[in-house]
Amino acid sequence: MRPIVSAFIFIIAAAGAARAQDAVPPATNFPKGTFDLTLEADYAHSFQLSRARVEAVSIGAGYYLFDNFAVNVEAAGYAIDQSGPDSLVSDLDLRIRHHLINAGRLSLFADVSGGVSYATARTPATGTYFNLTLQPGVGATWRLHDKLFLIGGVRYWHISNARIEGPERNPSINAINGYIGLMATF
Repeated sequence: MRPIVSAFIFIIAAAGAARAQDAVPPATNFPKGTFDLTLEADYAHSFQLSRARVEAVSIGAGYYLFDNFAVNVEAAGYAIDQSGPDSLVSDLDLRIRHHLINAGRLSLFADVSGGVSYATARTPATGTYFNLTLQPGVGATWRLHDKLFLIGGVRYWHISNARIEGPERNPSINAINGYIGLMATF
């Protein structure tokens, strides 16, 4: 009888320990091997004399190569209100994101992206149709549900043609870009 009682006590203790382990939050919400999908809405306003306004929507997919470190591919559509004809721009970016701090539901990250774009009108108005983009920034995620996060932040947004048509036709738009969206992980 004693071995049966001992075995029963052992099973109850092991089950309790397993439940206690399940209650411990993970060290990160973004472990190696995680995929993510993002949908963001952006607004940017240049701080140059041209005073361009940029509204955008983007969709992206990423993969975490290491804990907290992702590589993403993103496609965006921009509507640019600028001096001269307004422009619609399609953009394809490669973004890296590193979550620097994970504190329960909150994470703080830094990211940077670069990409190529093509516009319906010269962008900026004295520039070219084809341009390159650069966007370094910081942001945060807040876990809303198991695998669903609110994401937002601020980035410096630069677009120019990198002197493809010479230095005399290389104007740029430089702006502060705020964004908010949703990110799902799986």
